[in-house]
Amino acid sequence: MNKLIKIYLFILIADQCLGQTNEFLPLSRFGIGTLNRSWSPFSQATGHSGLAYISSEEYNSLNPASLGFLRITDVEIGYNFKLKKVTDDKSILNDRSGTLSYIQIGIPLRNSINEILERREYKHNYAISLGLQPFSSASYSFAILDSTEYGKDVRYLNGSGGLNQFQLGFAYRVNHFSAGINMSYIFGNLKYEQSYYIIDKVPRNNSILTDQYFGSGFNAQLGLLYEQIIDRKENNKNKSRKLSYGLTLGIPSNIRYFSNSFHRSEIDFSTLGKVIDTILYTSDIRSYGQLPLKIILGIAYNHKEKSGIQLDLGFENWSSTKAFADQKGQLVNESYLSLGAWLRPDNSGYGRLFKRSQYRIGVFYDKGYLERNNEKLINYGLTFGLGTGFNFQRQICVVNLGFELGISELPNTLKEEYFKINLGLRLNDNEWFLKRRYN
Repeated sequence: MNKLIKIYLFILIADQCLGQTNEFLPLSRFGIGTLNRSWSPFSQATGHSGLAYISSEEYNSLNPASLGFLRITDVEIGYNFKLKKVTDDKSILNDRSGTLSYIQIGIPLRNSINEILERREYKHNYAISLGLQPFSSASYSFAILDSTEYGKDVRYLNGSGGLNQFQLGFAYRVNHFSAGINMSYIFGNLKYEQSYYIIDKVPRNNSILTDQYFGSGFNAQLGLLYEQIIDRKENNKNKSRKLSYGLTLGIPSNIRYFSNSFHRSEIDFSTLGKVIDTILYTSDIRSYGQLPLKIILGIAYNHKEKSGIQLDLGFENWSSTKAFADQKGQLVNESYLSLGAWLRPDNSGYGRLFKRSQYRIGVFYDKGYLERNNEKLINYGLTFGLGTGFNFQRQICVVNLGFELGISELPNTLKEEYFKINLGLRLNDNEWFLKRRYN
């Protein structure tokens, strides 16, 4: 019962805490908003790589098949803080923001302590996971001054909201091969507002347009993971060199949207009051958008649990997706590459603080999703960080700290230069599904 209460509290806290971002996202009016990638704390500091990364203590959310290698319950929560400078051909804007980035839990259904007590190695393993994180975000506010034949006018553009995803995962491992699936429920709303004011015309004429879209749907991700032991010394996995290969496949799916629109015109006669005329009013208009086919390949090398390197390649087929009603922007295929490495001087877990920490570094580059004037959106950057563990009897607490320096650019239109701090907390508990020997 105590474990069920923990799961319930996890879901409740996640539902309350994962709010919309307060980050300024000038391109979030296009597509389904600015995409939020689902990276694990480890991959946040290794250039967003790690699809084939295997850990017995850490659930790697990049690949649902990694659950099959999990040997201890893993509960994680993450937060990020971001500073950035946004520039275009006319202005420069400095922005800072912070948001909860993920909450997740991975639960192996066979306890590793039972394996030790029974003096045999399990050839089969099962695990499940729960997670909640943002999927996309809309957050911007503009004021545009202009002049027309009717006089000076100002236009305000505002966007808010976003889509979230709740994930339920399962994996099954046989020896060194694991297969997994993530089923995601995507839900949320996107709200766009436009206001036009003619400044120097009497009576004052205002137009206010509000469009809101409520989206929901299911999406599935399949994952495969294989671990190859190159050599095994003294029958100890921690002294072995290993290669691992990963593959994930995101299945194309539909997202259903219900839209509400309220467009109105206001004529302000000052002391005489206002005359309001409804231009357009619609409610619960249904349309469908699509999520694309996604394919990601990864390879990782692990040198005796002391160091490692990994490479990921990904592709998303956005150009073939169907847009929901009034969706803005041209979507194009996206491809990305990420490379990362890690080092842990002391892998016993009981050495001095700086020796038992895992140090991480990586680079990434991706291109696509949005296109304007034949120019694709480009993202690239450098990441680094560390993870430090603290042991408490059968429980482990790991603090993950990552830093990211990056650029997001739509050439000849907009450029974002940012510095991001990722902070994560991981708690491991080895008492789940433990067979009691004595009462």
